[in-house]
Amino acid sequence: MCSKCSEDIFAAATDIPPNGIPVPTKVVPVQTVGLYRGVCDRGHPVVMIAEFQQFELLFESAMEAFVDTYYRESVSSFAASLERYFEFAIQTLLLARGINKDTIAAMWKKVSSQSERQLGMYIGLYTSTFGKPPRILTTEESSFRNNVIHKGYFPTPQETFEFANSVYEILNSSIRELRGNFQEAIGLLRVIEREKVGALLKPGENPTFFGMGTTVSIMTLDDPRPLESALNELAERMRRDRNSTSSMTR
Repeated sequence: MCSKCSEDIFAAATDIPPNGIPVPTKVVPVQTVGLYRGVCDRGHPVVMIAEFQQFELLFESAMEAFVDTYYRESVSSFAASLERYFEFAIQTLLLARGINKDTIAAMWKKVSSQSERQLGMYIGLYTSTFGKPPRILTTEESSFRNNVIHKGYFPTPQETFEFANSVYEILNSSIRELRGNFQEAIGLLRVIEREKVGALLKPGENPTFFGMGTTVSIMTLDDPRPLESALNELAERMRRDRNSTSSMTR
């Protein structure tokens, strides 16, 4: 949304109705780097920084693919979400041990293209931190993922859901451990990521930061919902959004 238009709309409002005040928004494609630029319908330049973790967005993308019955793509994105979470957790645990960001970045370059080494690093750090090994994909689940991603296997809806639910449970259990013990390190990692995106700003740009709770959010402290409920809610939201877009383009 445009911050200038939002300010004008709320300044002109005499009261706030029960359903809130509608603010014009523009849909943009999701991107890896969370810096978004555009121009609103009234000609105001818009610069926003999205404060989402990559694994959160990948999980949402996987859920949308599932709702749209693209099951191979759904499995691929769920698997990618898990791998990017391992990266997030590794960096958080290292920051919590006092390792500086430059050392972590140099270390990650050595394993950035080697998922097995990343998994081993995650298992070792998690175990040494919490005194127990983390939950990870079983051998059968890993084989299923490889068959889908590397061998062109088309999974059934039930197979996809079962894989998604395993990833969901792995993420939720580990995220809760990190949130409960390393909030300061998580906050430091978010500052580091904000600085990386901020370095891409052009002179004079004053971005608005935005974020919201996702299905596997590091921000939300509520107990996780069943994945089936989250998928049903997403399906309904996608239906409303598409109906709204369709009616506006007629």
